[in-house]
Amino acid sequence: MTITRILLGALGIGFATYGVDLLLKMSTTDLKSVAMWFIGAILAENLIFGPAAALVGVLGHYVLPPRWWPAYTVGGFCSLALILVSFPLLGRENAVPGNDTILNRDYTVSLLIALAVVWAGVAAYLLSSARRSPAVAAGSRNALPRNGSGH
Repeated sequence: MTITRILLGALGIGFATYGVDLLLKMSTTDLKSVAMWFIGAILAENLIFGPAAALVGVLGHYVLPPRWWPAYTVGGFCSLALILVSFPLLGRENAVPGNDTILNRDYTVSLLIALAVVWAGVAAYLLSSARRSPAVAAGSRNALPRNGSGH
């Protein structure tokens, strides 16, 4: 465990060093743009994503049965993350005339497909967990290992 942490820490320091090196090579205009995006991401997370996630979570706990809460939480979090990431692209299809490789998709449809996949996964999980009876599910958690050792 300690070796893994040390390796991950070293990898993180290496990536951070590489990122700082790339930033130091940028022009002032590019650095201002990076700073604006960085600040904008922090503000969006704290002013939009966090409160929206809290609101969705609270509403779900009032409306849904407790058995659904974990799946709903994962689906809601994934949905909010997808919306936040795709928000700058929505409605900007083919925004760069003369360059067909930039913003060349219908990002609204792509977002809707991604959200449908997330919620289909939530529904599949709920359906598969509903098929197990509560007694079988509880028994499988409390059963002794096959070797009978109890460990």
